[in-house]
Amino acid sequence: PFTWPNAVAVALLVMLGASAAVAFVWAARYSLAISRLRRGVGDTVFYSADGKPWFRMDEQHEEVPLSAISPHLRRAVVAVEDHRFYYHGGIDVIGVGRAASKNLREREVVEGASTLTQQLARTLFLSNSRTWGRKVKEAALALLLEQQLHKDQILELYLNRVYLSGGVYGVQPMARRLYGKPARELTLAEAAVIAGVIQAPSALSPWSNPDRAVRRSHTVLERMREQKLISREEEASAVNRRPTFRPFVATAEARSGYVREYLRQQFRNEFGGDHPPDWQARTTVVPQVQEAAERAVENGLRRLGFRNLEAALVAFDPRTGNLLAMVGGRDYRLSAYNRATKSKRQPGSAFKPFLYATALERGFSPVSVLSGLASMPPLGRDEWIPRNAHAATADELTLRAALLESNNRASVALAQKIGTRPVIRMASDLGVTGQPDVPSLALGTGLATPFALTLAYAAFPNGGLRVKARSLVSVLDADGASVLDNPVSSERVISAETAFQMVSMLQDVIARGTGTAVRQWGVR
Repeated sequence: PFTWPNAVAVALLVMLGASAAVAFVWAARYSLAISRLRRGVGDTVFYSADGKPWFRMDEQHEEVPLSAISPHLRRAVVAVEDHRFYYHGGIDVIGVGRAASKNLREREVVEGASTLTQQLARTLFLSNSRTWGRKVKEAALALLLEQQLHKDQILELYLNRVYLSGGVYGVQPMARRLYGKPARELTLAEAAVIAGVIQAPSALSPWSNPDRAVRRSHTVLERMREQKLISREEEASAVNRRPTFRPFVATAEARSGYVREYLRQQFRNEFGGDHPPDWQARTTVVPQVQEAAERAVENGLRRLGFRNLEAALVAFDPRTGNLLAMVGGRDYRLSAYNRATKSKRQPGSAFKPFLYATALERGFSPVSVLSGLASMPPLGRDEWIPRNAHAATADELTLRAALLESNNRASVALAQKIGTRPVIRMASDLGVTGQPDVPSLALGTGLATPFALTLAYAAFPNGGLRVKARSLVSVLDADGASVLDNPVSSERVISAETAFQMVSMLQDVIARGTGTAVRQWGVR
């Protein structure tokens, strides 16, 4: 007969059976993946917008057997990252207890207890998200790795995959880039530096923070001495021999080097420095547009003729925020500094559309008249008076005419009428942040990157909607499951009417104003 206790018991049995089946399938799937590791590890591949494979996460990857890695480096990594590596079964129970006790005392997470095997499991199969679900999977995968691989195999995989700053994965390419020698020839002092970087690759990078990297290496040497892996004399000798670091040199090809590294960094921002194999990252970059951008920068610099002049270019789809192309400088091989995303410069007259959009939002129209331009009083404590590129200044101009000729006095007069703070707020809402509250703001005397400035302009042709920059559309793991879905995101910043008027006014700038020169390059 039906009773509620019986029904509950049956339901629980069904749930337990289903959970066991899911766990079995999950374990079987990853067991197969681990068995394949004996044949080598794949790489994350980035796809261009046309769906074709474009480049790998680590184009300089070089795997070597454990026997080809200096014993100094092997011992240093184990000493500082997981000194009970050869004694636990994938999870260090003692370390977990110690970390839990310390975190409870501090009332925050100040210490972790991930073993080398857990770190490898995360690197190969999981994201870097800080969730309990990921930690449980990481622990289970560590146990599976320990069951199917012996310790030296795990250590070899780890040393060939670990992220070590500067876009370098694995100890062999790191040894070549940092010291100009293979990993088997590293001295104790050199090995300690590389082992120390693992804790925080960006903060401890020998290229960007050499002093911190060396101080961290001293901690590594101290741990090795405490664990009786080296003598006190060997420690002192290594501490007194500061390694010489080779300067950082970008190794990627010059073509598309900036945008490739930008995409890699976006991937790292999502998944950390870990390096999962056989993942697929779908990007928004259009190869034909990227090639055109590279040519445009190259030809433009050649035309100007200044040897050390740099340039940057970034192109977005204004409807979606999709990054279509990016060039961060003259030659990525000579300078990896991405001027498109990092170099802040005064936008000058390119800032004026934000001023005029603010005025339109506050009741002005394209035919509103600005008067008294020929005899403006001094502004600010320094009694500054704006000047135009040409000496002649009309006393009255409509907003449309003032923007068409990029009239400085008209722009400053308009800013005085509506106030600088609404303009700053408008620019910030569009993504151009940190602008100064000064009379010359209207002339673009603040700072902005080409990336932020270009994306802000997208709101005009997009009907007043600000779009979020998007370069990664989706990421699939080795099984084809989605681990990242990045849909188009937008929000209204200005009205559709203001956006329409701004497009009309900017079209006039190109058709018969200060921007007519670009028409010879096909811009309309």
